Order: sequence, then structure tokens, then C-alpha cells
Amino acid sequence: MFKLPKQLSEMDIDIDKPFSIFEKNNFFDNEFYNTLSQEFPKEEYFYNKHDLGNKKYLNNKDSNFNIFLKKSNAWQNFYNEVNSKKFLNEIFLLCKNRLFSINERKNIRSIDFKLNPNSNFLNRAIRKIKSLMGIYEVRLAFEFSLMKNGDFIPPHNDTENKLVSLMIYFPDETQIKERDLGTNFFKSDKKDLNIWKGDMMSHEKSKEFYQSHSIFYKSKFDRNKIVGFIKSKDSWHDVSKIKSSSELRKSLNINLYKI
Repeated sequence: MFKLPKQLSEMDIDIDKPFSIFEKNNFFDNEFYNTLSQEFPKEEYFYNKHDLGNKKYLNNKDSNFNIFLKKSNAWQNFYNEVNSKKFLNEIFLLCKNRLFSINERKNIRSIDFKLNPNSNFLNRAIRKIKSLMGIYEVRLAFEFSLMKNGDFIPPHNDTENKLVSLMIYFPDETQIKERDLGTNFFKSDKKDLNIWKGDMMSHEKSKEFYQSHSIFYKSKFDRNKIVGFIKSKDSWHDVSKIKSSSELRKSLNINLYKI
């Protein structure tokens, strides 16, 4: 189905500074990727959207998600493969050394995958003790994304509990050469914002951000590759306003979260 490298240095793209970004081309067997692309969920499944930028999304917390999976064996198989202790441990081991270099993650030693996290008092207490020992309980977030003409994703560096983000793009043939459909990654030109939880910025905050930050890497909206980055204070990114595409921008986000 797919194969992850053992080390980030084996990726086709491996950027360390100002934060860790990596890419692997030909991530899937080509036939399997084509099936995933053909069976990407239709817009009718997407009931939710972000207030800022209007991106529509369908994720594994949504009741429609399981309805969709029952109609696509390929997506069900892929989801079951990644929503597992094996896969998340592979991602953790791949990124472990880079996570150590982040002050907020310097004590992490291992992860404990929870398929169905429980948040009662006892579980929270156990989770706290394990965290102090460097054991992070984690969960998987699996989210389909749809964007159309005029939509965008404002600058953000993600919620404080995110560890690693993975993205897979599903361009139509007409979108292969459209430069602004990928993900923009930023570096600070004037000042470090020093914000650990960087929520999506309002229009006014975005204007200020663009005055002090510039794009240092743009991930192209290519077929059959996985793009990843590690959450830090510096991991600012966005998606430019879609202006030229007549088709939907389709992508998948796979995120590893500390519970």
C-alpha cells in the first residue's frame, strides 16, 4: 500500500531549519493512489467548514466519515492501516530526533496510541503521570479537505497538542501546473512571534504577519506524494487564495496529536 522511510534523510525533501519539513514522492503504489483519487469523497459529505477561509472538511470525528468509508474499500483499508499503533510508532520514530530539539517536546520518550481516548478523571490523571515520564498518549486525526475558487487557509502554526502533520494532495489533471494550490511555509524576516499555539489568523493579523514573514518553501500540489512537518513555534504555513482553479482543491491531512 505504501512504505515510509526509516529516516528523514531518506526523504526526497528534508528541511531542518527553521522547522522540519519533509516530502516523499511516489508514496503509494500508483494504482492504489489512482483508486484513492477516484474515490475521494464527494462534496455532499462535507457539512463543516472553517469560518476563516471557508475550507470544507470531513474528518474521523464526523458521523458522515464512517458512512463514506463503507462505500470505499480503498479508503477504508488505508484509514485502518494508518489509524494504528504500528503506523503512528513509525511516524514517531521517524521524527523523534527532531521532536527532541523542540523545547516543548524535549522530554518525550515514547508514545502510547489510543484508538478511543477516554477523558474521565482517572484517565486524565494516568495520562498526566505518563506525560511526566515522557510517555505521550496520542490519537490520529484523519481529515479530508475541499477548497474552491476564493477559498484560502490563513497563516497558523497549529494547536499546541499537535506533534506531526502529514498531507497528501489529489490534483486533477488541470491542476498539475497551478503553483498556488500547494502549501506555503514561512520564515521570520523581522521578528519571531514566539507563539506556541498559533491559531488561524484574522485578516488584520494576517496582514501584520505577511509584513514580517516570507515564504521559504512552497510544497507543490503534486500527485502521489506525502508532505510532512513537525509542529513548533516556527511552523507557520498557509494556503494562498485559490484564484485560477475551476476544480476543487482536494487533499488529506493526517495528524498525530498528543491527547
